[in-house]
Amino acid sequence: MPGPWLVLLALVALAGCRGDGPPEGVAPTPGVDVVAYGAAVRLDPATLRLEGVVRLRFRRPRTGAHVSLALDDAMRVRTVRLDGRPASFTQRHDALLIQLDAETDTSTIEIRYGGVPRDGLYAREAAGQRVVYTDGWPQRGAGWLPAVHHPADPALFALAVEVPAGWEVVGSGTPGPVTDAPGGYRRWPFRLARAAPAYTFAFAVADFAFVDDASGTVPVRHALLAADSARAGLLARVPAALDTLSALLGPYPYGTFTTVEVPLDYDGMEDAGAPFLRAGLYTAAAGRTLEEVAFHEAAHQWTGNRFGPADWRDLWLAEGAATYLTTVVYERLDGAPAAREHRVAMSRLPDDDARRALLPARLGNPSDALSGTVYGKGGSVFHLLRLKLGDRAFYSALRTLTRQARPTTTAAFRAALERASGQDLSPFFAYWVSGTNIPTLTTAWDEGTRTLTWRVTGDAGTLRGLPFELRFRQREGERFVDARTGRATLPGDQAPLVDPVGVVMRVER
Repeated sequence: MPGPWLVLLALVALAGCRGDGPPEGVAPTPGVDVVAYGAAVRLDPATLRLEGVVRLRFRRPRTGAHVSLALDDAMRVRTVRLDGRPASFTQRHDALLIQLDAETDTSTIEIRYGGVPRDGLYAREAAGQRVVYTDGWPQRGAGWLPAVHHPADPALFALAVEVPAGWEVVGSGTPGPVTDAPGGYRRWPFRLARAAPAYTFAFAVADFAFVDDASGTVPVRHALLAADSARAGLLARVPAALDTLSALLGPYPYGTFTTVEVPLDYDGMEDAGAPFLRAGLYTAAAGRTLEEVAFHEAAHQWTGNRFGPADWRDLWLAEGAATYLTTVVYERLDGAPAAREHRVAMSRLPDDDARRALLPARLGNPSDALSGTVYGKGGSVFHLLRLKLGDRAFYSALRTLTRQARPTTTAAFRAALERASGQDLSPFFAYWVSGTNIPTLTTAWDEGTRTLTWRVTGDAGTLRGLPFELRFRQREGERFVDARTGRATLPGDQAPLVDPVGVVMRVER
């Protein structure tokens, strides 16, 4: 039976399997930088009809003639205003093209629209009730929200959701006071304290039970479907995980942290300030996996949401970091043995995933990037970088990137690591990030002396001197050994099973 990390990798890959929108979406308009979105939507949970108004504040070059946003044509645009005046626009398929005429550096656009989304907003049954929720990855948020649905343009986000009285709403960011709205509706406001990519803007509507946890430095709330209200204890260590990540990467960026139980097809989604977790994990049997997924999505609040990939091709920076940092959280909370077990599972990949480049030369559909490569191999590369640079330089670079909070290319990430460490990482990145080869670990067992010897080949020198470990398993138990020693005498008389700890490689006997 695969370990929890392999379950996570398999299920999270389903993110791209449901309701894919246009393969490439709408590219950001050159020179245009959306600073903030303010969205107000009125939703009927029974029919999914949504009426919305969105105000975008953006910077642009004075010579810019238009701005392009993504919005599925199931949502019909009624009016567009530019700096308070009616503006010309064209809506075709998933693209909304708005003409710009005022020659100013900063402008505001107001868009009024409505319809029944065919993508990005879903209704399903879970825990005996109807749950309505959004799913914005990678560009499915264009099904309900006109925006730049691309990681290159993160922005502030304020959202107000009006639903009939009797429903509760959870959304990205810190919640504000709930007020009455016309027609027997209630208005639920949320606001992000820091910018995030549009695919992390989300909300969910259900009969929620809220459980607050003030045991850490970050205010934590668990939004559980009412029938599961007694299961918040499965997430009791989330505050400790957030405190651990804060100590390593800098202050938590989004004010409050809310876990949200929704019937996703996959295990989790890193929605800013309010990650969604799959309802099927809220059981005693799956509780350990639920905790791992929650830790993974918590790590994303720094790596992915705060400093994220500049392009979908750089997705490994977000997913590899969150995967590896989850093992670091277990290292800090449960000790080295727990971290080793997670890292063994992280780096055990099918050959196709292991030999795929982390940085693809081209990528048509962002969903194609979701594989064990960006998670497991990406996590392994972060582990190797930590071993190569040392904790001080490694975490210093991550803290700097988090503080700068800019979309990050793979080249810029490498440059940050080189500045922090003073090392030339060109050969390392050429092999592990751009390359498709993996090392081979060849072992030889001497039954008479109960000695195992081994050597690593095909690593282009990138593993030379690195203190990575190997796990040896026999009937007598397991042992972890520094791979640099090249040999080990073991207690049992049978050849051991050998697993690299946190390093993707082929093992030959």
